[in-house]
Amino acid sequence: MVVYLYLTGLKMGVNPNIKTYVISSRLEEGFRVVSNIRNHVVIQDLPEAVGGKNEGPLPTELLLASYAGCIGIVARFHAHRFNIDLRNMEIRVEGDCDIRGFMGENVKPGFREIRAKIIVDAPNASEEKIRQLIEFVEEHCPIGDTIASQTPIKVEITKK
Repeated sequence: MVVYLYLTGLKMGVNPNIKTYVISSRLEEGFRVVSNIRNHVVIQDLPEAVGGKNEGPLPTELLLASYAGCIGIVARFHAHRFNIDLRNMEIRVEGDCDIRGFMGENVKPGFREIRAKIIVDAPNASEEKIRQLIEFVEEHCPIGDTIASQTPIKVEITKK
């Protein structure tokens, strides 16, 4: 028997260390996808040049933004472990996709490579300390781990 406690979109099972994040999304008119995330709304869309209305970022752009966000949040959360006064960070993430995969051709549709450039403002930390922090961040960033590993995806389909 699994007992769930629902807290603002977070589902906690019997093991309190395992959290299930629940996102509800719907495809609306055109290519617009609206996602409800806790008390936030995120709109994704295609650019006008390919038939969308450009009302939001592409899903691929959100993935890169999620990775950048994860890097920043994990660094801020753990900087004290390294005695680093982390004033701020600039995080630039870019990735290369072959759009032919999205268009239906038989090539890898996902990112071939993702690159992050991180500029750290921490006056009290040496480059070595900053490097240690960023290595720790790479080891503990859930988004980076998910992108880099082969996380199983299970899809359930129901006809309305």
